[in-house]
Amino acid sequence: MKTTSKSIRNVALFAILTTTCIFFNSCKKGDQPAPKVPTTTNVTTQDESIKSINLIGLRSDSGFSYKIGYDLTDIGDSNALPTISKLKLFENGVELGPAHSNHHDIRSFGLGQFSHWGNTLYFSTSDNSDPLKNGRKYTYTLK
Repeated sequence: MKTTSKSIRNVALFAILTTTCIFFNSCKKGDQPAPKVPTTTNVTTQDESIKSINLIGLRSDSGFSYKIGYDLTDIGDSNALPTISKLKLFENGVELGPAHSNHHDIRSFGLGQFSHWGNTLYFSTSDNSDPLKNGRKYTYTLK
């Protein structure tokens, strides 16, 4: 009985904290819906449209977020067009996401969320580790 009540209390606490974080979010990206559960799809390594991300210039954006200015050929999200980017981000061939994530959520929760904002890529790793130390390869497509 104690285990059931603790589980219910933990679920309720998580719901309250999540709602509070979303309600009080003041990120410059604006109000976005709560993130969806990330999908994990493998990418074939023979796909020529997959480009490697050079992590030189990568820096922490606080919390679990890292950012890098990147000269991407496609337009990134903006306040006027918050979901225009077609960038897909991969960690060792596994797709990260969701894309178009709120910057506050990337910093606070991480877990693979990312945002291609203007010419900057904000992202978190799948396990919130440091991408400069975890030894994983990061790639992207713009399809």
